Amino acid sequence: MITSEIQSIFNVFNNNYVYEIPDFQRDFVWGEHEVTQLFKDFNEDTEEFTKESSLLDGYLLGNIVLINNDATTASKIVIDGQQRLTTLSLLYKVLEETIDHRLHRKENSIETMQKWMNMRGELNKGYGLFDDEANFKNSKIQHHKSLEFGSIYRHIIRPDSSAKNSLQQSSQIEEVYEVLKEELSKLSDQELPKFVNYIKHKVMLIVTTAPTLSKAFQLFEILNNRGKDLEPLDLIKNMLLKNLAKEHYSEDERDKFTELWRKFNDNLALNSKKKIESSTFLKHYLVGTTGENVRKDKLFNYYSELNPSKENVLMMVSEMHDVSYTYGKLERKEFDGFIKNTHLLDILFKLLSLKQAQTILIPFYNESEQRKSEVVDLAIRLGASVIFSYTQTNYIEAEIPSLIKKYYATLDREGSDRAYFQFTNELERRIQEKAKLAKDAVSTRRFENTRGNYNKKGYDLLRFIESYGHLDSAVLLTSNRSKKITLEHIMPRTPVNQEFIIDSGFTDIEEYKEYVNRIGNFALIHNDENSALSNKSFDQKRLVYARSSIWTTQVLNSMLVSTMKSGKEVHQYEVINESLFVQAEEGIWTKENIHARSEKIALYLELILTKGGSK
Repeated sequence: MITSEIQSIFNVFNNNYVYEIPDFQRDFVWGEHEVTQLFKDFNEDTEEFTKESSLLDGYLLGNIVLINNDATTASKIVIDGQQRLTTLSLLYKVLEETIDHRLHRKENSIETMQKWMNMRGELNKGYGLFDDEANFKNSKIQHHKSLEFGSIYRHIIRPDSSAKNSLQQSSQIEEVYEVLKEELSKLSDQELPKFVNYIKHKVMLIVTTAPTLSKAFQLFEILNNRGKDLEPLDLIKNMLLKNLAKEHYSEDERDKFTELWRKFNDNLALNSKKKIESSTFLKHYLVGTTGENVRKDKLFNYYSELNPSKENVLMMVSEMHDVSYTYGKLERKEFDGFIKNTHLLDILFKLLSLKQAQTILIPFYNESEQRKSEVVDLAIRLGASVIFSYTQTNYIEAEIPSLIKKYYATLDREGSDRAYFQFTNELERRIQEKAKLAKDAVSTRRFENTRGNYNKKGYDLLRFIESYGHLDSAVLLTSNRSKKITLEHIMPRTPVNQEFIIDSGFTDIEEYKEYVNRIGNFALIHNDENSALSNKSFDQKRLVYARSSIWTTQVLNSMLVSTMKSGKEVHQYEVINESLFVQAEEGIWTKENIHARSEKIALYLELILTKGGSK
């Protein structure tokens, strides 16, 4: 018998089951995009965690399909939903770690400590099974040994030196863990308790259990081949057609509506199998054209309350068609034709992955080349300042709607030039504020993952400086393996011996670890050079750095020297030398060098964010 019921995350995890991920499952493919989108949805559903969870309707995360394990009643085999289950399990682990960190603050009162202890509660049931004395017995989710990412999951749940040493390459599952940590770190002491209750009791899964594997696969096939779901777009289309019908539309008007809607729908296609989520487009469209920030689950109500006339229906659909044409091209990374400098769009949408920047661009889709380029540049600097200041990812979505509403109001009253001037000034002011926070965050931060290696944020930070600050497009290449840019530790990640630790200026291995993954100890190099450098001395590495075309790397060897006597290149070299050059004494890269370069990179980042990159 097949059973299906909606369960809270608390109920899914608060049991003695083990969830087994079998060998026929695909790789773990969720990453930064899926997690950040999930948190945006959580933010929207909870109104920025300002509402008590008891007042919320709840959030349906999707399906999981299970079968009972014939070998033991203590486990369930996961047929569908392993991405969700694994991510939620990691979320519970990160929640526990985050609460533990806040619990052990020195300034905590007894009352505050008790609050955090109560909140910590049974979070460990989300990732493990424990005996009566609270000793760890097993992971809540167990991956078949053929699934390599399973060992990384196990290491995150219960750090294991053998797994750590055998898996040096970064993975999707580790990326998810790092992004979860980053997202939770942004929640205040007032928001975190609301988030914990919300996740446990208001986020739901449809749990379907089948008696046999064959039944489960039959069900899985039905779920994945049941045809096109009814989307918000379909409901809105039907509502608009009713409005047309009320005013006795002509055949020509009906044909015009149908043709515009068809083209509009086609514009949202990413490829033959995938399309832009209609609710995401509609949300961005409303922000960009009106300044209205409408929740996805309120979109139908919004259009219903508009109750547009026949003429307004046709105008609205025509505008949706026009906006979706450019929106779709940008989402498909078809940048030619929007602005000449497509490198800037590569930075905005490929490196920074700022889909929400579309809301900033929409009001200017049909503006001049100069204005579009200026707005893209502003969007890059605002987005990067938010990302590298570790500000909540929904900052742009929270701030931009009111600015766009103000832009359109000024446009009506005082004209295009005044509205544009006011809008760009408002963006500049916010960039200045966030750029300072980014400088402070970057200078002493450890850019590392759970296995003590560098994380993606440190890699992206140096690529941003190089691609935006120095207009180097090569650092964005990902298809050619030998030309792909990777990150390398200047001072080795693992010291050769105790003497090396002392010579590098550290008192012990723990202090060494505090510095090894700071931004001042990273260099961008080509992939084919990375493995050859791993065990080399700093003097040997400098020979490779000297030949590099990447300026932030080349300046590690010596100051940049131009063949020109004057001009733009000479000036830029002077700025880079002053901003980034650090003198290394006696052929060794030390604690002092890492500290100095980290501070210089942080200041240089602030300069680039506030003044703009090379023009």
